[in-house]
Amino acid sequence: MIYSLALVLLLGFELCFYLLIVQTGVVEHYNSDTVTLFPMFVGGVAGTILGGFSWGKISNPIHKIMVALSLQLLLSTLYPDYNSFTLILLGLSVGVMAPLGIYLFKAKQRQELLFALAIAYAIGTYFFTYDADSRVYMAVGFSAIALLSAFVLRDYMVETDEKEVSHPYLQYLPLMFWIFLDSNLFETLSRHPYLDIWSEYTFTIIVFHLLGLVAAYFINISKTKKHIFIALIFASSYTLSYLELPLLLAMLYPFTISYYNVVVFTTLSKEASISKLAFMMIFVGWMASGLGLAVALSRALH
Repeated sequence: MIYSLALVLLLGFELCFYLLIVQTGVVEHYNSDTVTLFPMFVGGVAGTILGGFSWGKISNPIHKIMVALSLQLLLSTLYPDYNSFTLILLGLSVGVMAPLGIYLFKAKQRQELLFALAIAYAIGTYFFTYDADSRVYMAVGFSAIALLSAFVLRDYMVETDEKEVSHPYLQYLPLMFWIFLDSNLFETLSRHPYLDIWSEYTFTIIVFHLLGLVAAYFINISKTKKHIFIALIFASSYTLSYLELPLLLAMLYPFTISYYNVVVFTTLSKEASISKLAFMMIFVGWMASGLGLAVALSRALH
């Protein structure tokens, strides 16, 4: 029971850190300047690769996580003013967490994943409009809770026999596409002068985030049908954004995010090889989301 709670808090508040500090906080502070933010991207990729290898005597994933979160907590005190070196270190700490945080979960721990995502989306949505330059207490608080949870899990052992055999690489391609679509639409909407859904429909968004999580948990359909459904709701979300219908968008888009992310996290958590998971996270996480940001800034799709 204590391990389940610690897992929920670890992933939930690390996702809060990513959403409110890395994805929206630091990025907004530097006005989405891809040149300035490039060191963080490089550090993220390097950290993700590093997370998949043994660190000599530090081979237990949870011990690596404790090192990464200690660095993240230290860097949180410097928020939001980073230089190129500290941006690399910030990316490194978050990058290490990317595969390892997911790897801790066993194939059957869908409830824990559900509650972790619920924490992340509820808190992330509620504080989305909070001044990006005033989030230092969030950065420190989220990192401290995640580190304390990791400390509780210090003797936790991942049961690899409860994970599936490694998936073929092609099965991860749809996940990359969904993350690209999400990143592009999210960045586009956050800069759209008439579709600021987070400030006007905050609680509507939270409710539909939770409904999306519940739907993904209780609706049991085949993998192919799940991807078809995700394609349809993404297409509908993009359509609502083109038509500039904020209320409907505030209902469907959060549902879409939650639903597809349960599929993404569940699929990734079943990967038996931590090194392969780290390799795929470079593309599923950093590459796909980075490309989505670049396309959004170019306004090629909107």
